Formats: sequence, C-alpha cells, structure tokens
Amino acid sequence: MNMENKLPPNIQQIYDDYLNDTIWLEATHKPTDGLLGFGTRLDADPCHDRFSEHLEKAIAVIAAEKPSSETAFAVLHYIFEAPIKSRDNKLAYWMLQAVHGLADGLICFLSPEDAAEMSLFYSEAYPKHTHLPVQKTIAEHLLTRAGSSAQKKKSLLERIIGAK
Repeated sequence: MNMENKLPPNIQQIYDDYLNDTIWLEATHKPTDGLLGFGTRLDADPCHDRFSEHLEKAIAVIAAEKPSSETAFAVLHYIFEAPIKSRDNKLAYWMLQAVHGLADGLICFLSPEDAAEMSLFYSEAYPKHTHLPVQKTIAEHLLTRAGSSAQKKKSLLERIIGAK
C-alpha cells in the first residue's frame, strides 16, 4: 500500500517540528540544566506538550472527516513507526510511544483486512513483553477491529516461521 499519498501533510509536519525541537534542545542543553532548580530539565520543555496537543487536534480533524481505511492506515502506520525510526532520539522516544493512545480513535476507520495488517505490524514492532499500557490497549483494539482476519494472518505467519 502506498501510504505516503494518503498521509495528511500536517501529520508529518507535526512530527518533523517536534523532532527538530528535541534535537535543538539536546544541542543547546547545558549539563547543569535542571540541577538545584537552575535552568529547566529537557523533559519539562513545553515542546513535548505542544507536540501532543498539535497531534491530538490533527487526529481529531482527520477522524471528523471520516477517513478512508487507507488514510487511517497511513496515519496509524506513521505514528506507530515514528518511535522505531527515532529510537536514537532519547528525548523524544518515550513521548513518541506515549502518543500512540491519541491514534486509538482512528482504528475504527480501518477495514478488517487493514486492521489485521496493522495488528501484525504492531505486534512485530512492539512485542507483548515490551508493552506499555497504551500499547496493550492499541494492540487489543487492532485485534478486535481485525476480527477473524487477524487470526488468519497470525496463523499464516506462525506456519511460515514455524511458531507454535
């Protein structure tokens, strides 16, 4: 599926702006910032809340427009893949995972087949033993939306790799 054509440009811009903010923060950070009340801690910078707020608003607009399954898939894939692509950005990494919960409202727009595909991607990217509470919820909602399609794909994958 060509997801880039279906991804609303503001989603990528929100992520680009946030990642650039965190890179700038790291570059200008002094080792003593946040110690003894001087300066601010990097994790307390307003860029984190700003990112979350902008993303929440963008997702609400997308959901209000009742997106196609392809558009919902593209947005969800982008959001779920962002922490993987930015694993080296320690300042942004955990926030990129935390905002997965904001995307929950788009799962209902996925077709069962797309939900099964997304569920498979999500379970490979975020194995159960690494789940944060928000990831557990997302994984469950994807499986529920996928219905029997997810079970078929999962059993096919298990037959291919020989898992039991």
